[in-house]
Amino acid sequence: MLELVEGDRLPGRPAVTEEVFGQVLAGCHPGDAALSLRPEPRTDVAVADGGEVVGAAGWAVGTQGEGLLLWLHCLEDDQQIAQVLVRHGVEQAGRRTVRAFGRPTAMSFAGLAVRNRRGSTVALEAAGFSREEGWSYLHCRLDELQRPPYEVVDITESPDPYGWYVRLREKDGTSIGKAVVSRPVEGTAVLEWIILTPQEDRTGHLLLRQCLAHLADRGIRELVVLLEAPTDPSASQDLVAELHRQAGFQEVDQLHPYTRRP
Repeated sequence: MLELVEGDRLPGRPAVTEEVFGQVLAGCHPGDAALSLRPEPRTDVAVADGGEVVGAAGWAVGTQGEGLLLWLHCLEDDQQIAQVLVRHGVEQAGRRTVRAFGRPTAMSFAGLAVRNRRGSTVALEAAGFSREEGWSYLHCRLDELQRPPYEVVDITESPDPYGWYVRLREKDGTSIGKAVVSRPVEGTAVLEWIILTPQEDRTGHLLLRQCLAHLADRGIRELVVLLEAPTDPSASQDLVAELHRQAGFQEVDQLHPYTRRP
């Protein structure tokens, strides 16, 4: 099963270990003080005639009584596997509203990677699920960035294991921005949010690149950021997305939750 999960891993995400996968099977969710499911989640497994595991999905019932497709991994080049798993879960949910990929798990962000997970995307839509607004998944290789000539960043580690607080400043100490970065795992991290002082000469992307270069000096090789993305893939990108692209980020995929109403 871990091989199927690894095949769906996006650039900039750490590998899923047996321990992490165990947390997923138990229904643990990042930031939850207590399990927010009822009853405990179940796992459906698809097995080929020869006994090989070719797919699996995690299902649960939320506190509001809705069905939840928490995660699904399968051989994406055979979308029939995903269709079997999705249809079986929908049948078990009965006349409940079912929400798919609507919350993060211990191994992934919320949302289905609709480009890389084409088989699962087709299976959901064929079963009557509708795509909702999600997130643009941007990735940047920090080890390829040129180092800035002077220090413009102060980094303070949070007392909890969450991450780093980053302050950006001019050489004279003037504040030019701040950011929060998750604590690195295997050289990868998530840019949770960043605020930059508006630059009249539109050089904000240079400030962001300086921040990224200093993060690279502290052992982060890859950085990921999630930006809001509309359901319409043809919609124009906003200035925030353009800022990140100019700084070296590239969109790898879009993550979208899905909903099916009875």
